[in-house]
Amino acid sequence: MRQLPAACTSAPTGATCTNAVVVALDKARAKLGLGAYALPVDFDALSGEQQLFILSNLDRIAYGLPPIRGLSPTLAPAAASAMTADVDPDPTSLLSGLTTYAWTANWAGEWPNAADAYYEWMYDDGYDAGETSNIDCTSATASGCWVHRRNVLSLAEAGTLSMGASVGIDAQGHSSYTMTLVWTPSTKWTSYDYTWAQARAAGAGSSTAASSAVNAVERRIRSKHHRRR
Repeated sequence: MRQLPAACTSAPTGATCTNAVVVALDKARAKLGLGAYALPVDFDALSGEQQLFILSNLDRIAYGLPPIRGLSPTLAPAAASAMTADVDPDPTSLLSGLTTYAWTANWAGEWPNAADAYYEWMYDDGYDAGETSNIDCTSATASGCWVHRRNVLSLAEAGTLSMGASVGIDAQGHSSYTMTLVWTPSTKWTSYDYTWAQARAAGAGSSTAASSAVNAVERRIRSKHHRRR
């Protein structure tokens, strides 16, 4: 269990708390044989949605998966409504004009900031002697264990990945975080508010080098995702 500073209560999205979460993320990543997250120097000043996007892409790239092209305003309404309601986003109503697509989605609530919500999805999503933040991981063999991590590391087919994300306060006044990944053969259906090219220009991934000794189990991660053909 990681220990976060008092600033994560008084100023959860400030530099002190965000940087402490990044340290925890780097430690968790190191246990899997991967290097530290190569983040832009202004990572703590980015929006929570941009932080989720960058962290997701750095992990996808580390595992040899295609990166997400950008944050899609088309998908933002699904992410925002789910964030308010504390549920996984469902973007299907926004994709009705497409004949081929696939998607995954995650929700997390009551964590101090977006980076910490991402930590929960990626590193505290399994069953560790009963200690887990994943309500669907009720035993060591439950199918819901590590599903949030699988959803981030899913959709490896050739094509284009887009993200919808929302960070805010839910209907009960608690912090809430959502993301959805949508795979499509092309990008003609959406524009992007923030792209991986922009993140890279700001320094994201500039020194990322995936370890050649990535855990064999991690290499076999397969996602359970929603698909329409």
